[in-house]
Amino acid sequence: MNDITRQKTDGWLDPVVQSRITCNEITWVNGKEFRSIQAGGDLYFHQVPRCGTLPHCHDFAEIILINTGGVVHKVNSDCQKLVAGSLVFMRPDDVHAFLPDESFAKVEIVVLDFDLDLFLSLSIYLENDAFLQQLTAPVLPPMFKLDPTSAGSLYTRLLKLNSPAISPVLRKIKIKILLGELFARFFIDEINLLSESQVPDWLENLCTVMRQEENFTGGIERMQKLAYCTPGHLCKCFQKYLRRTPTDFINELRLNQAARLLADSQKQILEIAEELRFESLSWFYNIFKKYYGLSPAAYRKLHAGKRTV
Repeated sequence: MNDITRQKTDGWLDPVVQSRITCNEITWVNGKEFRSIQAGGDLYFHQVPRCGTLPHCHDFAEIILINTGGVVHKVNSDCQKLVAGSLVFMRPDDVHAFLPDESFAKVEIVVLDFDLDLFLSLSIYLENDAFLQQLTAPVLPPMFKLDPTSAGSLYTRLLKLNSPAISPVLRKIKIKILLGELFARFFIDEINLLSESQVPDWLENLCTVMRQEENFTGGIERMQKLAYCTPGHLCKCFQKYLRRTPTDFINELRLNQAARLLADSQKQILEIAEELRFESLSWFYNIFKKYYGLSPAAYRKLHAGKRTV
């Protein structure tokens, strides 16, 4: 492992929270130069040569969630194909890198890094250390596939945990609770909710395609066109498998994009509402406040201090 970079805990993880959450968008480019821009808080945009990222491991544990797109995950001399909803539990000594999946020009990855002390304390918190064996025994890091609803919920929850309004002490508590839930769900619960997921492939693929901006801004009409089924059947399947309506799903995608634009662009709020095709500005304000607990203006003000030039 002499040629492998080992990322250290010091200087990376928050010493109080003992963790760090980052959102990374990787765009694959021709050429040899790596470029990264920090666009506010822990949001990063990377331009990476098609040869892939550099192999590395960590002093800490890591959970990887793919939000949009797809990527080839080279880990411990093997490969995992990750797509939207893929959830990977990395161990400290796993050596990994990301390579392009030719089906996707870019990929958005949310990463939760956390200290080993926090990791080991989970066995005390859960009063069960069986999950440690299930986590560490396999050659490859355990990988699961979340349904679109669960993936979207986890993605939103991770981003909310990065809010500057949350004190470091409270953030640590919330992250520890989240870790406990994840490990209990995937390594202790005898009925793994992912393995039992009966979401049809066509519906899962539809949700993946709808995460593209040109599709979710097209609204329910665009979804119905891509679904190749009747509106009634589409609504019935969403309610049955995802426990929400197609409109709810589309609104969540629009709101996530609106939050990004509010935090990292200079666009006017009216312009954002129109661009994402909300019915009216008042409706945008109402649904945004219901989802995020803040008005669009307050959300922008909260994140203004994190924005960098």
